[in-house]
Amino acid sequence: MNRKIEAECLEALEGLHIPDPWSADAFLAWLAEARRRPIIVVPWKVVGGITGCWVERETADFLVVDEKATPLHRSHVVCHEAAHMWLGHQGHAAAELSAQAGLPHHYSSEQEQAAETLAALILERAALPSPSRVPDDVRRVMDTLYRGVTVDSLADPRGGAAGRRRRWFRFTV
Repeated sequence: MNRKIEAECLEALEGLHIPDPWSADAFLAWLAEARRRPIIVVPWKVVGGITGCWVERETADFLVVDEKATPLHRSHVVCHEAAHMWLGHQGHAAAELSAQAGLPHHYSSEQEQAAETLAALILERAALPSPSRVPDDVRRVMDTLYRGVTVDSLADPRGGAAGRRRRWFRFTV
């Protein structure tokens, strides 16, 4: 991955509000408020490998999303198109779209890579629960794993390796 794009996307991610628990609709509602213009999602039958498109009009943004997209794929498409918006890219103008002409692809490969990277970062952050929602015992395990403690030492509450602990038990047949 291009380090410049990754750094740009990590910086952009910090300014985004990612709902917890995740909701693509809540995310778009926040983005619409931040941009001071409505974002309208339009589920539509699409063909030719296209799964989404951002149509930018004077008064609103329209996200056309494949009507058959699974919820996860829909979230990815929404995040990808929202990433274009958040990164300051330009949406498709309605005048340049027509059934005869097809969808013009005016994003540079760098813009596409940035939108894809930011979308992945948004979904990655959305998949992680906020620290306040992680129970204390799970947080203890996470802290232990972070310190690099082995799984064997987790098996014995006194900190000894599981192999040593097994010697304390006698098996009778």
